[in-house]
Amino acid sequence: MNTKPFLIDAVLGNSRMLVTLTRNAELQRLFWPHVDGTQNVERILGGISLDGGPVVWQDSDLWDHAQAYEPDQNVLVTSSRLGSGLEVSYTDAALPERDIFIRHLTVTNRGAAAVAVRYALFQWIRFDENPLYNTALFSAETGALVHYRKDAYLALGADREMAGYVIGYPKQVLQEATDLHFGGGSVLHGDVAGAALWDLGRLAPGDSVSLSLFLVMGRSLHQTGDLLRYARATGAAELLNRTRAYWTDWLGQARPLSVPPATPEAVAALYRRSLLVFKLMSDEQTGAVIAAPEFDPGYTRCGGYAYCWGRDAAYVTAAMDQAGLHEMAARFYRWALTAQEPEGWWAHRHYASGGWGPSWGLLQVDETGSILYGMALHARLYGGVEFARTVRDAVRRAADWLIQGLDPQTGLPVASHDLWEERIGRHTYSAAAVYGGLQAAAQLLQLAGDADAGRYQAAAAGLKAAILRETVREGRFIRGRYLQVDEAGYLAARAAGQTVRQRVGPLGYPIYEIVEDPVPDASLLGLSVPFGVLDPADPVMARTAAYLRKTLWARTGGGLRRYRGDRYRGGNPWVLCTLWLGLYEAERGREEAARQLLDWAVERQTPTGLLPEQVDPRSGEPAWVVPLTWSHAMFVLLALRLYGDVR
Repeated sequence: MNTKPFLIDAVLGNSRMLVTLTRNAELQRLFWPHVDGTQNVERILGGISLDGGPVVWQDSDLWDHAQAYEPDQNVLVTSSRLGSGLEVSYTDAALPERDIFIRHLTVTNRGAAAVAVRYALFQWIRFDENPLYNTALFSAETGALVHYRKDAYLALGADREMAGYVIGYPKQVLQEATDLHFGGGSVLHGDVAGAALWDLGRLAPGDSVSLSLFLVMGRSLHQTGDLLRYARATGAAELLNRTRAYWTDWLGQARPLSVPPATPEAVAALYRRSLLVFKLMSDEQTGAVIAAPEFDPGYTRCGGYAYCWGRDAAYVTAAMDQAGLHEMAARFYRWALTAQEPEGWWAHRHYASGGWGPSWGLLQVDETGSILYGMALHARLYGGVEFARTVRDAVRRAADWLIQGLDPQTGLPVASHDLWEERIGRHTYSAAAVYGGLQAAAQLLQLAGDADAGRYQAAAAGLKAAILRETVREGRFIRGRYLQVDEAGYLAARAAGQTVRQRVGPLGYPIYEIVEDPVPDASLLGLSVPFGVLDPADPVMARTAAYLRKTLWARTGGGLRRYRGDRYRGGNPWVLCTLWLGLYEAERGREEAARQLLDWAVERQTPTGLLPEQVDPRSGEPAWVVPLTWSHAMFVLLALRLYGDVR
């Protein structure tokens, strides 16, 4: 039994069912009924037996694999070759209108002699990743292996009758299936697994045979049975064609990259793939947008990613709106109204249901400002007066809360976690996001006919003055003020000659602070793009951007790191930071420099066209999180700026 890799090779889904796969086509995770969970698969693994020999599972080193999406489709094709003899082609997709995952296999004998072929499938299901209270059984009525826990049911059947099955405990079942000992078994509960076998007959050299598998999820045995009967009656070919037609129609709603200069096909293809990723990461039932499919559920390397951050989502919905996918953005903002706290703020991160996700930094003022910024953009591009009136009360609450959090002494927002969620202080980027949020509130309320819009405009102007007064040093922006550190950090900073202060916190606990935080940070680009505190050509902004490129650009392989001294997952260049610099360069009118940064991202997409969070500077390979929705959003924004009609 192996451990799942952190990096994901491909994703499929229908915005209720989200599936992640490895490069060998192993179905790695299955989230349902929301894109953020629950996750229900420990392992689903297929394999081939030749001439009665043991099953060679698809994760064996004996196979060679090649994998790619069909162009402009959420349909994945994996070709697997077993030596010089057998080839298996997997075509995978999730049906848009029903919770059916389709796997169509074509097995071809490429060898010189006839061979008898059997296909085995091992499935170890842990609903909600819980080894307790699961049950497995064989349904004679539907000819399927069924797993259930509470009101979640997963059934797996095919377009031909099983030759055998086995139910038991995982290690036992995998060994028996490997040895072709399919001895049946009755209903069993606990941490249980099952395996099924299909006899595909004897293949002469050059002959092919197909098998269609249907994995369905529902709330009852009857519902999964109905879905299996529907899938078999319709057939995999028709279901796949319907799926292709759906994604073709869906992409047809988006704005194409068509404005001269001519768009390189590699850019256009990654642009369209990014839009397809947006849909997979958007929850059908709620409208929430997650940062990435979960890949570290035990939080052994990070704090988890399958949550909705207001910050990430604001950039993603800005990309959706600029790409013409307005209804998907509108659904997110309808969700945001339900997730807002009564005081006006949004939490660190949320489940798709709207509840709080696990947190290590509950208060992050930039997230509330970012959502307001996104709302104003949505109103300008699509929602208009009606949308502004719909969100007016929420906007007022959020903007009032932001104003109440401005420090009378410095004029900067209340201390909170930064956008990277690593430190507490009065961060320059956070202040810029609050400025953008207050400007957005004024625009939305003016559009809604609210006479109080001027108050928010005045607050934004005051905050801009505070940002320029408090966070500009030596002609450029610093990262922030009053950075909170532990006592050791405080003493070290004081010994190094930095200005520090100590004050009394809640219940008398001491708070240690470094008065100025000069560390270069890529997020300072946000002072110009998108929040517009300064024009990109302003000398302060220009010096800041130049300093960031000088200090953060990776000498090997290129790409912009987040900040000097970053240690998270090795401190690699981040795709979104590099594209952020590209957006800044484009706004400066330096489009050739921006194109080079866009091309850098194109060259670092995965073989399936997904963008990671960060890349190894030496190999250019993904270093963490695939796909990161925010990376794809920044790509879409820059691609539209360079090759679309967004200026």
